[in-house]
Amino acid sequence: MHIVALTHLFSPARGGTEIALKEWAKILVKKGHRVSVVTSNQTALEDFQHPRRNPELAAREEREGIDIIRLPLGGTQRLALAKTGALALRSRIKGGERLWLKTQVPHLPGMIRTAEKLRPDLLYAVPFPTATCFYASAAARRIGCPWVLQPHLHFRDINFSLQKILRWIGPQATAVFTNTQIEKKFLINHGLEAGKIQVTGQGIDLSLLSKHRGDGSKVRNRYGLSQRKVLLFLGRKVENKGLDILFQSMPLIWQESPETALILAGQSSPYFQALYQDHPLQSDPRIISIDDFPEEEKTDLLTACDLLVLPSQTESFGVVFLEAWAEGKPVLGARIPAVEEMIDDGEDGILVPYGDPAGLASAAKTLLNNPELCRAMGEKGKRKVEERFEINRVSERIETLFLSLLQ
Repeated sequence: MHIVALTHLFSPARGGTEIALKEWAKILVKKGHRVSVVTSNQTALEDFQHPRRNPELAAREEREGIDIIRLPLGGTQRLALAKTGALALRSRIKGGERLWLKTQVPHLPGMIRTAEKLRPDLLYAVPFPTATCFYASAAARRIGCPWVLQPHLHFRDINFSLQKILRWIGPQATAVFTNTQIEKKFLINHGLEAGKIQVTGQGIDLSLLSKHRGDGSKVRNRYGLSQRKVLLFLGRKVENKGLDILFQSMPLIWQESPETALILAGQSSPYFQALYQDHPLQSDPRIISIDDFPEEEKTDLLTACDLLVLPSQTESFGVVFLEAWAEGKPVLGARIPAVEEMIDDGEDGILVPYGDPAGLASAAKTLLNNPELCRAMGEKGKRKVEERFEINRVSERIETLFLSLLQ
């Protein structure tokens, strides 16, 4: 089986979408299938506004058995496409929403022809509302093959126009894969056929983690944290991830636990730079910002912390929760639909309302002041990952569904 996946960003870009695709693709390649990924030559969503050259990224290469094809962004064509789509959406002309989708990020209509040349058995597009789902639909019609849409929805972003687009493009897909039951329910409520939607979830490779056991002492010694309690934010430092709320909560945490440190680890962004540069906490030695780190150091960071804190409003799943649980750490997340389905509140983590610094601080203090509760929650989370989210289980579900579409 030859699968061609269309996505706006891929490894070495870091994000839930990129990780999920890479992990199941690696497993399917090991099982004898062929996986090609057609993507852009950029590494962050912000780069589509100001593209980087990224000469270290080959136009075509093989990584871990995955055939990766990176298309360069055009200059004037890209800008013209974006402006045309935005104008069509604002003017509310008939079909304006569809035109907007066609001209959306990654601004690479050449993906259609590239996918067609690869002659796949099946096409896969992720996420919505990038133009990759339109490209996959168009390429599938030319090739005569099935195609799968995996939206990775952030419910708060789905406005009236995007709902109309979803109702248009969704039924065109041969099948739709979702991360959660709540995402499936949302799609059914917006008119998609229930029998077409399958919940696949995401997973992580526990065997890889066992080979590279984290050494938290490296991180603690490097930053002088040997005697401190440590909170860890791990993810892209972009808007709506709750970083501003986290900053507001830290003085409340320090009232009881002044020795507590906060590590902010992940890819930076213009939003974070503007937020952090002139922030009063920027010069506080208890706040440690790490913008770039090798992927293998992620387990060191997770082992070093007492708990993971991700008060984000924009999660369609939350792979980082799985990674923290795999290291036996409790998690703290915002009470949004996808995360509510992930975290068993009070069992393997704590849920707090999004945008509530006092609630966030209270939950963090509850865990920091009770090491035994932290340990118990972390162990429950670890068992959950082993039983439900190990990558071989997830990839087997995906492989079975792919094969059923070809039959």
